[in-house]
Amino acid sequence: MKKFPWFLFTMAMLLPLTACGGSGGNAPKTTPASGDMVEVDLPSGWILISGTDMHGVDLADFICHAEKFELGDPYLQAQEYFGGIEAARAVLKSEDPYGTYAGTKELANGTWYLAENAAAAQLGEKALLVKGYQCDFGSEEVQSILGSLQLVQ
Repeated sequence: MKKFPWFLFTMAMLLPLTACGGSGGNAPKTTPASGDMVEVDLPSGWILISGTDMHGVDLADFICHAEKFELGDPYLQAQEYFGGIEAARAVLKSEDPYGTYAGTKELANGTWYLAENAAAAQLGEKALLVKGYQCDFGSEEVQSILGSLQLVQ
């Protein structure tokens, strides 16, 4: 008989956890952002800074893992690769300067070629190269960013 009140207490404590997303596989919340080159859905803790705002030129966008970017913060740099996707893939496979080649990964927006510190994909008619500083291209968080990238029309 004494076990029954503990069971009720335990169930009463677990109910709010499941109602608040404590389990159940809810997708993380993202925020859409747009720069000079790309549009992206950003996870919490990431911001997009256009190349124009960062350096005064619109050749790349910066996706930073910070609330406000400071030198030394992890970031991804997204830019068009003018040599085309096959040339970008060859550079990644050469392992210089982007580290060990990790292969291909199918993401929501297409096939990505991944290396330790960079990734490339064909988005529409353009090849996109994303270089990283202190970012794990094998992580779900970075791959969710890559998979949501679209070129600005």
